[in-house]
Amino acid sequence: MVDHPVWTLLGIAIVTAIFAAFLPRLGFEADYSKMLPAGDPVVAVYDRTRDTFGGQSLFLLAVSAEDGGTLFDLSSLAKVYAITEELQTLVTEGLIEEVLSPTTVDIVAGTAAAITVRPALPGPPRTEADAALFREVVLGERLVRDSLVLSDGSAMLIVLKAVPELEDNEQAMGRVLARLAEIEVRHGGPERFYISGDAAFLVYVSRYMRQDLGFLLPVVIAVVMAVLFVSFRTLRGVVLPMAVVLVALVWTMGFMAAVGAKLTMISTFLPVLLVAVGSAYGIHIVNSHAALARTGGDRRELAYRIATHMLSPVAAAALTTAAAFLTLLTAFLVPTREFGLFAAFGTLAAFVLAMTLIPAILSLLPLPRQRERKSRRLFDLLVTRSARFLGRHPAWTAALAAVVFVAFLVGVPLLTVESDMTRYFHPDSPVARGLEFVEERFGGSQEMSLVIDTGQRDGLKDPEVLRFMDRLQGYLEARAEVGATTSLADHVKETHFTLRGDDPAFHTIPTTARAVSQVLLLYEMGGGEVTRGMATRDFSRGRIAARVRSVGLSGYLALTRDVEAFISREKPAQVTSSYVTGSPVVFVQLARGLIRSQIVSLGAGFGAVGVIVAVVMGSLGAGLLALVPLVVTVAGNFGVMGYAGAHLDMATVMIASLSVGIGVDYAVHFLSRYRRERAVGRGHEDALGETVRTTGRGILINAATLTLGFLVMLLSSFGALVTFGWLFALTMVTSVIGALFVLPAVLAWVNPRGLMSRWGQRGRRSGSAAATGESEGDRT
Repeated sequence: MVDHPVWTLLGIAIVTAIFAAFLPRLGFEADYSKMLPAGDPVVAVYDRTRDTFGGQSLFLLAVSAEDGGTLFDLSSLAKVYAITEELQTLVTEGLIEEVLSPTTVDIVAGTAAAITVRPALPGPPRTEADAALFREVVLGERLVRDSLVLSDGSAMLIVLKAVPELEDNEQAMGRVLARLAEIEVRHGGPERFYISGDAAFLVYVSRYMRQDLGFLLPVVIAVVMAVLFVSFRTLRGVVLPMAVVLVALVWTMGFMAAVGAKLTMISTFLPVLLVAVGSAYGIHIVNSHAALARTGGDRRELAYRIATHMLSPVAAAALTTAAAFLTLLTAFLVPTREFGLFAAFGTLAAFVLAMTLIPAILSLLPLPRQRERKSRRLFDLLVTRSARFLGRHPAWTAALAAVVFVAFLVGVPLLTVESDMTRYFHPDSPVARGLEFVEERFGGSQEMSLVIDTGQRDGLKDPEVLRFMDRLQGYLEARAEVGATTSLADHVKETHFTLRGDDPAFHTIPTTARAVSQVLLLYEMGGGEVTRGMATRDFSRGRIAARVRSVGLSGYLALTRDVEAFISREKPAQVTSSYVTGSPVVFVQLARGLIRSQIVSLGAGFGAVGVIVAVVMGSLGAGLLALVPLVVTVAGNFGVMGYAGAHLDMATVMIASLSVGIGVDYAVHFLSRYRRERAVGRGHEDALGETVRTTGRGILINAATLTLGFLVMLLSSFGALVTFGWLFALTMVTSVIGALFVLPAVLAWVNPRGLMSRWGQRGRRSGSAAATGESEGDRT
């Protein structure tokens, strides 16, 4: 590469062009059900319910009257009718399976001889009398009042059920959301509109992912370039590390597109990660070359020396980081596995490019002019004094580190797990405002289904089964986290009530299966559709649909546990099986996977990093010492999360594993340089000072790049990624403190022979060569 730099650069350009050709194929994936592994039982049940009872994914459009007003006045009610008519076109376009609106919902009316099932009005209201009649009819219907229409008329809710085959079609669901947004703009004022529902969440997630990628990536690039310029004050100090990063980014994203992978909410920040992390290898090489260039010499010879000189520490750093990323392949969640794989690929790509692209370019450039800066002299002075203190008082440093470590551990039990995606948005975002309004006024935005199976034809017509379903609904609606519920039992009771002259004593389930059959027959003859979303055609299985508030993981866990216990305790013998499904159940399964993922990936990360460092450096002691600052870092991560009330979620679950892989870089570079200094005969204090003065500078530059790079994520559209950004930035600071303060304190009590390579004592031979032929500027 140094002997043939032009050919090296040409080869890199060709490979980059190949990967770049795949970039237009890169897509996005926001469906949370696809985050679970293929074949997961929770996903299988969810899909089976969708295939049996229709779509489970909803758009919710809430219409709110102006403050102190009502939607029962003629103009506002006419507007709701017009909006509903517009939304019905989505059904004819095949995007929506059903539109459930207060203006079109079936109202049961009639006499003992016959009933009719029809909307409250035959058409849009034309007079104040029509509006008054609408108010009287809908408020007299138990299934509509406070479910689709608030009793005071201050708000109404329109529910759109997505076509099952299109629930995960981002383009189709995006068209629905765009239509809702158009309606909001066209009809808004004085009424206000709020969009919510899990289908809307998925579209917003996809939209925010694109926004984040388009906005955060340029910002983090600018931040990293600024840090590099302040650190090196040379054009090559900025361009060379950034060239490595950008080319590695093209390779990685092109590889993702080539294998058909899509960006998820987790992998959206992969480009940001690669920009911050990938620059590390270029930083260390440029820093080392700048030190070596002070001795002068042939530019190609210096490029060759720096490539061979930095190969071992940079390789160790890259391999350990990639290994830590690959431990995420043990994760339960599919997006986490994919993130680990492609982050490892990007890390190795940055390593290969740093060891080929930068030396090739350096062999073509003249040596940099040497300029002694006052800031550099000040840095050396501070480092010398700090190293002297660390060398003479290791016990003080270790004691302070132990106190901080214990404080971190105390905060770990405060850590909570969260997997509810509705909590990932900023409180002031449109989707969060819509969620808050719907939850407050209509009792929930998440759909949960309880499926009852009798195992036989017409089993649902058994009065005992219907009474059980009615009791189960009553139990659900008595809970604070549940809003309205609907099932076949509701329609049977309403129809029976109507047939008995609206006598409240008959708002019950008929006493015989034959009577139930007659009620259902009359309901269908009156124009109603009994089985729509509530029962199978043979009436062997039924579904209770419950609207659930976003109560977080603990709330979902308690709800599903209590519901399953109630069913087990109260179900009649006619019910052969039952299950609970829907987005809350999927969130619970995601959370369980998060906990397992954290334990397995973190353990695998520590093991892999320790083994790789020991093998590459030829010393078991070095492998163990490299883990010392990581233990402090991981404890700090979990402790700070606990104290700050940050949740362990799909984003933050990766911080510990990533901090192991990235933080070990500092320990590897520090140990590698310290070992060489001890090999040439320096004592602990002198070796420590030289290591911090040279390699420490590169570590600080790298840490500043990572910290500021991840703080850019504070600008993310996702609240979860904002938390990830500041937590990871704090973790990088902890990693630096562990490498530059805790590790030196431990080294004071370690026999240097335990750090030396066992592979032919390469460290000593390198040390001898350095002692005889290397100048101070050759050390990095």
